[in-house]
Amino acid sequence: FAMNWFALLIRTSNRLGDIHYYYATYKQRNVIPDREALLSPSPDVVLDHPDEIARRRNESLFPPPRDHPFAGARDVNGHWGYVADPYSMRNHMLLRFRNDSGNAGATLEDMRKARFMPLENYPDNETQRVCETPPGEGEEGTGWDFLINKVVIGGPVPLPKSPGDRREPPGGWQHGKNVTVDTPPYYNTPKPPKILCGMYTYHKKRYLVQAAAHSWAWRCDGFLAFSDVTEPKIGAVDLPHYGKETYGNMWQKVRSIWAYIYANYYEHFDYFHLGGDDNLLIVENLRNYLWSIDDENGTKPLYVGGAWKTRGIIACSGGSGYTLNRVTLKWLVTEKFAKPDIRMDSGEDRLMGFSLLPFVRCYDTHDANGGKRYIGGPPKIYGPNCNTHACKTFWSASFQFWRDYVHKNVTGGDLISSQAVTFHLLRNAVMVKRIHAILHRTCPTGTVLADALEAVVKVD
Repeated sequence: FAMNWFALLIRTSNRLGDIHYYYATYKQRNVIPDREALLSPSPDVVLDHPDEIARRRNESLFPPPRDHPFAGARDVNGHWGYVADPYSMRNHMLLRFRNDSGNAGATLEDMRKARFMPLENYPDNETQRVCETPPGEGEEGTGWDFLINKVVIGGPVPLPKSPGDRREPPGGWQHGKNVTVDTPPYYNTPKPPKILCGMYTYHKKRYLVQAAAHSWAWRCDGFLAFSDVTEPKIGAVDLPHYGKETYGNMWQKVRSIWAYIYANYYEHFDYFHLGGDDNLLIVENLRNYLWSIDDENGTKPLYVGGAWKTRGIIACSGGSGYTLNRVTLKWLVTEKFAKPDIRMDSGEDRLMGFSLLPFVRCYDTHDANGGKRYIGGPPKIYGPNCNTHACKTFWSASFQFWRDYVHKNVTGGDLISSQAVTFHLLRNAVMVKRIHAILHRTCPTGTVLADALEAVVKVD
């Protein structure tokens, strides 16, 4: 018992020492950096010995130029001051498409219309599990039904339900089968919404970052995976933060991510989306939705995501990801993150909600039928007859919250909007690619999945 008290005393004194040091030095070093001052080139090629790189990544030996969350990133060789290219991954994917298609002059538009998604057959046989598995027997499970019959990719702009209501009318945007539109409405506008997609991850989840790069991430205007290693070809950037790289310290990781985005990319994108590495983002639907929201020419703050109740407030859930515009990003970083905060907490979405509470609330994103756009689970749990323990406990409570929130008795596939934006808890690369392949029809003609989709999907 005495030893336990002694250990607690030591831990408390160490913690108080950390707090004293952090607050004492914060005002001197923790200054929001000048964005222009950070735009210095840094090599994307590994030049140094791995042991030297590992030593250089030791912050006690090579401290950051500023305190967290404004410390910045490190390049592949472990040097501070790295500004990642948000287009690097997309450019690598375009080069791969040109090689695979044999068209050296292929463009991003060609890649998009070809619905390009490479499959890897090691360590998993992705060709078999993504394209040669029959409908409903893959990672989608019973979610197959609403994925092909309800979710619409890149559909038309919603018609007003009533004056001033930009959501779609009862019945959804379109009736009938899944439709993948190659020229969604925002493509014909002078300035489509430009989106930077961000992902938080770490080195052990590289396979999920690569799966995203191969499927949905290259469809974003820019993409970065905030990790503990830098690998430009998949968009990964080594972005250290205060404290350890653990799930219990997600709040500090997210603070560094938003500070880094503001310092380097604020002026280059209109919207900034952030989610975990187990998300699948339907970029066309996110862009359509953001285009339909009246943000008063970028002067109205927006904080957009899937609503959930936490500690008495409605916040945007981090599970399905959330999206900020420039106004909200600037306020968050300059007003909130410029003040000391060394809390270590896994509930980054809850703390985001409380941080933004004086400025903006989580935007109501459900459709006119009560369907969710930002979806907190994988498709299979929304299918009919989900009888797993998780469906009967956690997801049952989650569904009840949503019914109360939208004042509609929706369940199962009715919880999903025809203009779904994200799915969550896609825990392996095959799962990400399988759902993406169903929605975007990426499998080659003659495969089991392509033939099944051809039989049920009517393309305008």
